[in-house]
Amino acid sequence: MKNRWPTNFAFSLILASAICLAGCSGLPAAHTNTAPATVAYMNGSGGAGIVGYSTVPANNGSSMGTLTLPPSPLYYGGPLATDPSGQIYIAAADGANHAAQILIYPPNSTGAATASRTINLNDVNRLAVDPAGRVYVLNLAGGYGPPTVAVYSATASGAATPLRTLQLTNVLPPVADMTADAAGNIYVAAYLGNGWTIAVYPPTATGPSTPTRTIDFGTYGTSIVYGVAVDSARDIFANVGSGSYNGPNAIEEFAPGANGAATPINTINLTVGSPWQIATGGPVRLDGAGNIFTSLTLLSHDTALDSIVVYGFEPTATGSAVPTVQIAPTDGGYNTFFAVN
Repeated sequence: MKNRWPTNFAFSLILASAICLAGCSGLPAAHTNTAPATVAYMNGSGGAGIVGYSTVPANNGSSMGTLTLPPSPLYYGGPLATDPSGQIYIAAADGANHAAQILIYPPNSTGAATASRTINLNDVNRLAVDPAGRVYVLNLAGGYGPPTVAVYSATASGAATPLRTLQLTNVLPPVADMTADAAGNIYVAAYLGNGWTIAVYPPTATGPSTPTRTIDFGTYGTSIVYGVAVDSARDIFANVGSGSYNGPNAIEEFAPGANGAATPINTINLTVGSPWQIATGGPVRLDGAGNIFTSLTLLSHDTALDSIVVYGFEPTATGSAVPTVQIAPTDGGYNTFFAVN
């Protein structure tokens, strides 16, 4: 299996075994984007660049160019995000100086483009941007302390001061994924002591925080939650795998306000063809038209290398629906982080 991302950035393979802001003055309003995505951004081989792949069903999977990133000492291959205007957010680490940055590029950047701004950080393990453009950065504290989420304004740059910071006191590393809605509610797919859950934190959460509610997926070993997304109606989407390695996996959709051992209102089964097996899942992302995307790591006994795939489904997909988009990077892919626009 390929090297994925420096240790403090990695999605630990333990998965395989086992963010006053809404309505506050001076903050941007939520943007409305109803267009379907046309590109999926993924980390290229070795983390040297961000490759764009077409998500237009008639031409899905074809390369749309590579965004070349600044050279060492920055290391790439971490989480990616986009905002409603199409700006691209890329997590980078400076391993030598124990620092990190989020590089923000104009929409559709390719080649040796220049970042329009950067946010300087100590670390970044998960990354999200809400519909108002606020930036959410999750830090795993080296995997030893409670994770923290720092929330930055939509115009943050340089050594910016977070609007707020919260400590997820009941969350244990690893944290699989994170997203936020237009009001500033934060949704974290994580392990809470005895099982995987989606924990929801309110827009007012700051300092040591516990979730206002959780969607629970059973006790240890029952299931693993790899990804989470939320739509404008606050329906929640999760990439859920069985408690054992090698799937099966599904995208489960939950109603707004779902709490506890909730029952999905829709399920999309994730299947792969021979000779592949699903090893692990990845993030879930939605586009402006409500199309649903997720990624998977695939494993085959016929090859020594694993492979990454991104699937896209129509908003009405259910059951064993066939994905309308399927992206298999020509280099096998680097990890399951991706973003769509």
